[in-house]
Amino acid sequence: MKKIIFILTYLSTLGSHLVAQNPKWFKKAAKAQISIVTMNEKGDMLQSGSGFFIGKDGTALADYQLFKQASKAKVVSGEGKEYEVEAIIGASSLYDLVKFRVKTDKDTPALTISDRTGVKHEHVYVLPYPTKENKMCVNDTLHDIQKFNEKYGYYTLGRPLDEKYLNSPVMDEEGEVLGMIQRKADASATTSYAVSVAYGNTLCTDGMSSADNDLNAIHIRKALPADEADIRTFLFMTASRSDSATYSQYLNDYILQFPKSSEAYTQRADFYMAHGNYAAAEEDMKSALEVTEKKDETYYAFSKLLYELNLKPGYQVYKDWNLNHSLTLAEEAYKANPLPLYILQEGNTLYALKEYEKACEKYLSLRETNMRSAQIFLYAAQCKRMAKTDTLQILALQDSAVACFKKPYPKDAAPSLLERSNTLLELGRYREAIADLNEYEHLMSNELTAYFYYRREQAEMQCRMFQQAVDDIDRAIRMEPKEPLYHAERAVVYYRLGEFEEALKSAQKSAELNPKFGDAYRLAGICQLRLNQREKGLSNLKKAIELGDESAQAILAEETQP
Repeated sequence: MKKIIFILTYLSTLGSHLVAQNPKWFKKAAKAQISIVTMNEKGDMLQSGSGFFIGKDGTALADYQLFKQASKAKVVSGEGKEYEVEAIIGASSLYDLVKFRVKTDKDTPALTISDRTGVKHEHVYVLPYPTKENKMCVNDTLHDIQKFNEKYGYYTLGRPLDEKYLNSPVMDEEGEVLGMIQRKADASATTSYAVSVAYGNTLCTDGMSSADNDLNAIHIRKALPADEADIRTFLFMTASRSDSATYSQYLNDYILQFPKSSEAYTQRADFYMAHGNYAAAEEDMKSALEVTEKKDETYYAFSKLLYELNLKPGYQVYKDWNLNHSLTLAEEAYKANPLPLYILQEGNTLYALKEYEKACEKYLSLRETNMRSAQIFLYAAQCKRMAKTDTLQILALQDSAVACFKKPYPKDAAPSLLERSNTLLELGRYREAIADLNEYEHLMSNELTAYFYYRREQAEMQCRMFQQAVDDIDRAIRMEPKEPLYHAERAVVYYRLGEFEEALKSAQKSAELNPKFGDAYRLAGICQLRLNQREKGLSNLKKAIELGDESAQAILAEETQP
């Protein structure tokens, strides 16, 4: 670290040759200039350079390449004060700019950004590095100005400047900053270039910044977006990309930016809960209730957090943070503001409490609200199933779920059709079940599983739709050729068709895939008996019995009776 501070101090003593009289605002402007050293994660120096403050809150600009791959950065100002870079606000590799903020509890000296683009041949000053000595500005002119993004300037200066002027501010006569000197593409160039500082000041994060390649190439924490909705998106997008310490700091920053936002506190409470820090989460939920004007939203958020916490495997109940408390909070939310969403939360919590009839009532009470949907009827049907209610009542609710859609069915209807088909199979109404499964196949053609075709094949067998059954069990096997159950089922289909040799092949394949599958040996045995391979057939039946197949016992007894 001593080496880094030495470098920063050394950089701050560099300057240009005395070329002209300094303007009256020079000393004040020089205080805003900074020397920068960037480091890797271990604290080893990567690069050194310069920049300048553009905001009293410690906001500054420098070149992007200086910060690329950096994990840390230190700054020394023209006044000799040292700062740590705490956040990257925005970055552009295209214009070689990075906007960042240093950690400070006091105002920093800052340059005033001009609201003008400038004019050709305008007289300007290029500031040298801040020094303790009386160094001088470079006098120059704006040789050319190219506009970009409609209102920002890319400047060509009239003379070449050496590398020590990289990132130096270009000032107008009034002492306002127009541009920042950029690195030369060609060392022999007879001109210098500067990019608009006003443009650099627009650099910022937004909701999708976690996917920004320029920002991701800098490993220093990013500043949160200015808009609260963008912050929520940013936090959602960055959750899986950030380590716990960085994400925790983002949540702290959210509260600092929006201290009156209950959402900020509930998000941090969620983080604390996930890490088992229930006491800290409790304090944040109290704060959320204190700052919010919409108590119902905070009660609801707290209810959801407790609901999810109690469903987490291994959770040891903290104080009264159980499902009953979650239910109470949902009820409080509804009392404060009778929204259907809060009834849904009550229903979900009652279901988790195994209060299935009460949960069903909550779900069905939503039928006359804007939350009426197929999902509500499916929830209610599941409650009836868990309560072991008459299957016809379950079917009636699933009928209502399907009725929420019109033909031709949209893809959203698929879950309702599948659930109803399962109940129809249970009731032995196979043709109706097949009709639902056919609709489901049409909607989910690219997402079907082998098990789907196996289930439909079983229904088709009950309806003596043998060719369809053969096609479906073959599809299942093509999708999962190593599943012994499907080969055994194929043996059943071909046995029913009287094609015993084909059935035997499938039974033997099933046994080959799982030598401990009793059904496979039983099927092979009865096929061999049909093919007059008595000894082999009896042997396979005995093998099935050894493996616990009770059906084989009855068949063997019948075949061996005197």
